[in-house]
Amino acid sequence: MLYILLWKNHQLPLLLSCALLLSACGSEDDSSAGAGSSALNYSGLWTGITEENVTAITKIPTYLLFDAETLYLLREDEAQIGTYELDDNGLLSIDVDIYSYATPDTDNNFYIGVDSALNLTLSALIVTDEDMVINYNNATRAGRSTLTLDNGQTQSITQADVAGGWKTTDSTMQISSVGRFSGWNADTSCQWEGRLTPLSSTLLRLNIKRENCTEFNINGNQSAEGLAFIDGESILHFIALDGNDFLWMQFTEEGATAAVVAAP
Repeated sequence: MLYILLWKNHQLPLLLSCALLLSACGSEDDSSAGAGSSALNYSGLWTGITEENVTAITKIPTYLLFDAETLYLLREDEAQIGTYELDDNGLLSIDVDIYSYATPDTDNNFYIGVDSALNLTLSALIVTDEDMVINYNNATRAGRSTLTLDNGQTQSITQADVAGGWKTTDSTMQISSVGRFSGWNADTSCQWEGRLTPLSSTLLRLNIKRENCTEFNINGNQSAEGLAFIDGESILHFIALDGNDFLWMQFTEEGATAAVVAAP
């Protein structure tokens, strides 16, 4: 706040002009600071339910993961991957591509999505530091997601946090203390291997190869890059992109009594 002491009456017009100029500049800076900015500090893993109205209301467990300027909406029927920015009304304007699952392995919660060339625009409001709602509406679908920040997500994650044995209904995977992993599905003989390396306080960088699988096979000198994290239910998630294909795998620790679930 600027205080001006006027000791000569003839200085009043000049000083008022300066004060008005400073005020105008300050207003311009404030108005330009938020709208359209894509360098926002939104982060974390959010979980909840999406209610979608196509022919009837369907409730779909949903994860939302922020990774810098990219976000991932993970559902048991499809994945949505895109970017976001803050609009003039203080809402997050989200633009996503839809990756459809042709043959989801719901027994093991392994999902392979293919870019469907369909696009969806969503509008999100962060109500509090721990609550978010998302609306969308287009010619074929409308819905609303109600999400809560997952405060149980593993923080300061390292390779040591994921080292050991992991499982699904038909699969097992071992991860070494330096993040190297090897897994296979006893029912299908699908095999995967790769490495996890540090990325951020809540995410590990994933490099993965897969072979003898029905989809998302990458072998030889090639690998797909992605992310790994542990949610508040102690479920380990792998997500990766390879061209137009998207991979999402979930595991529980060996010895855990809870079954792998698609979402909280």
